[in-house]
Amino acid sequence: MKVVTVTLNPAVDKTLVVPDFRLERVVRVSEVFIYPSGKGVNVARVLVRLGVPAICLGFVGGYAGAFLADGLSREGIEHDFTTVGDETRINLTIRDPKTGLEVHLVEPGSRISEGDWYRFVETYERHLKEASWVALCGSLPPGAPSDSYAQLIQLAHKHGVPCALDTSGDALRKGVEAVPEVIKPNRQELADLVGEQVDSDKKLLVSICRLHQLGIKTIVVSLGKDGAVGSDGQSLLKATPPPVQVVNTIGSGDALLAGLIFALVKGLPFSEALKFAVATGTANTLVDGPGYIDIKTLHEIFGEVKVQRLL
Repeated sequence: MKVVTVTLNPAVDKTLVVPDFRLERVVRVSEVFIYPSGKGVNVARVLVRLGVPAICLGFVGGYAGAFLADGLSREGIEHDFTTVGDETRINLTIRDPKTGLEVHLVEPGSRISEGDWYRFVETYERHLKEASWVALCGSLPPGAPSDSYAQLIQLAHKHGVPCALDTSGDALRKGVEAVPEVIKPNRQELADLVGEQVDSDKKLLVSICRLHQLGIKTIVVSLGKDGAVGSDGQSLLKATPPPVQVVNTIGSGDALLAGLIFALVKGLPFSEALKFAVATGTANTLVDGPGYIDIKTLHEIFGEVKVQRLL
């Protein structure tokens, strides 16, 4: 049994480290990092590092798509991508380590056809037969059905497989209608989902309760450096990480979700699962690249995460 991670709109992520970045005609880059990425890809990378088998599904195309798939193979991460005609996107991050500036240039992604979608669904259903969990992550590529995640959740439930959903906007709204077991929005994504600002702890708690009423069992709202608030319908908790010297923020939410899925697969109590999830997300901020966490560091951070009961 393995975790199936779905990244419908994966990417090759390229980070340029530029000390004292300024808008000039010639900008000198001190370091370059390039890696296979996309939210579900990052989740799979963390799970594999934690010892949980995972496989990446989604769409890839062109030279960038081949680079992405080959890169995952070199890392020992299993994948079964659906090939499309358009080029896989390349996302660019400019990071200034002196000022903390991060600028993310995100491409829309390769366009998929109706036939591409049906080929992907066939692949997805085949892998559901050996799945313990499904993680549905990230934006939808151009051409994908607006209810893509709702369709995939319904298929997973048909096979008795629980789902975690991590997306935003219309994709999240329509996905929630299919009642995944877990959702992991950030505060702004939660606000967009419920249709009002979630600018206080009280509003946060009310929003979480509303989502439980729809049938969603576990809701974790990521709060960046402040950790996360989570509820399993029994306990409403906040997990706060220790202060760390942040190197990189890309993929930290994905790492948090991977940590949560790992803990749920292992059957940990919810308080421990939330604590482990926040520790995993925090460990990701200490390394360059999404999901390349150090397991020893993760367990050290886990011991310092504080969990408090809110309700």
